[in-house]
Amino acid sequence: MISPVDFSTMLHKLGFETTVGVPDSTFKGLISYFSSQDLFRHVIASNECEAMGIAAGYYLAHNKPALVYMQNSGFCKTLNPYTSMLSEDVYGIPALLLVGWRGEPGQKDEPQHKMMGRIMLDLFKVLEIEYTVLEESQWENQLIAARDYLNRFHRPYIIAVKSNLFDEFNSAKKEESHATMTREEALNIIVENVSNRAVFISTTGKTSRELFEIREQRRQSHGSDFYTVGSMGCASAIAFGVGLAESDRKVFILDGDGAAIMQLGTMATIGHYKNSRLKHIILDNHAHESTGGQPTVSAGIDFVAIGRACGYEYAAAVDNAADLEKSLQILENNNQLSLLVVQIKKGSRPDLGRPTTTPQENRDAFTGYFRQ
Repeated sequence: MISPVDFSTMLHKLGFETTVGVPDSTFKGLISYFSSQDLFRHVIASNECEAMGIAAGYYLAHNKPALVYMQNSGFCKTLNPYTSMLSEDVYGIPALLLVGWRGEPGQKDEPQHKMMGRIMLDLFKVLEIEYTVLEESQWENQLIAARDYLNRFHRPYIIAVKSNLFDEFNSAKKEESHATMTREEALNIIVENVSNRAVFISTTGKTSRELFEIREQRRQSHGSDFYTVGSMGCASAIAFGVGLAESDRKVFILDGDGAAIMQLGTMATIGHYKNSRLKHIILDNHAHESTGGQPTVSAGIDFVAIGRACGYEYAAAVDNAADLEKSLQILENNNQLSLLVVQIKKGSRPDLGRPTTTPQENRDAFTGYFRQ
């Protein structure tokens, strides 16, 4: 396996000083090292499009390419800034793109990664981006070749990274949290205190996995829940679309801090149209937990103030079970577009499973339930 320390040291020797991107579990050890040291200017971006813009601006000011990391599904968000800004047909701005290869053909992975994993290399070719697939025995030479390509051709270059190629890296930094609930504890309280006429749209990752298991433990139907797989940040938009239906059902959005930040503009759309049946809950642990616990920027922002500024009619934050129960009763009874930010601890059960139904089965169960 490749040492995150050795890989980072080599990058720095080759002149890379800035790393920016959106976390991916494929190389979570490397990103953890980026976050824990002072070797690079390191920025965890809200989304991949933003990361490409940051890399472009950095090059304009420093005449040096940045390293931009992302999952291959997130790579699709970069098509706009790549084709209309960084490509040689426009500004010709070099950047080294480190792209995690989820859904690699022949490897077991989740359904949301299958298509992108299958078409990824062909997509690179269609976009006329030179690339290499990182190899444990050749990675140093591959980095040198990438650096030389960037300097010569002034355009992005991709290094694709397969799973299980990088070693783990555990940071010695300890993060303080005053939250008292885990996400699963908060979800149990939410399920317990919300009417069975309501429906839930849960964000991708561990939130959906835990909600699924809560329904299993309670022997309840899954029809009231739409478990978003992939499409990080889109749960709130999906819920907005569900809320357009002529129905008396309340629609609860179970969002995460990283997902909400990634598509923060959706809050402006929701706030503008003020559907009083929408109840937006952000479970905030200041981390991209599903990809390894890398920090988000949520510790430095105020979701409640953002919600109010966007037009949410009710907005509040809680950090304990008792206040969560009280706030849920308000959401149940008010006739207002509402936002509730729930501060939670990082972490999940080590035996946390995954939904045993397919996305298509979840789709059909949800649509059938909603139309009752």
